[in-house]
Amino acid sequence: GCMILREDILSELEKELGDLLADAPANLSESALKSIQAESIGYAEHVLNALTTQELQSAGAYNRFVESTLAHARMKMHWR
Repeated sequence: GCMILREDILSELEKELGDLLADAPANLSESALKSIQAESIGYAEHVLNALTTQELQSAGAYNRFVESTLAHARMKMHWR
């Protein structure tokens, strides 16, 4: 099958995070949003590095990964 590359996954995630943060509560400052995005991408990279290429090839694992990263960002949004 075709390789799913970490870069592709991260850019897809950044897009999703951007959409998510665009809907953030109005009381969140720009800097809070930037920090949530940075933390979420950092978290994503950490998780990605732990996954084997084999695991990345699995669509199920990939979707769970994206979901958990977005859930993580959503949680942070509501803690601020």
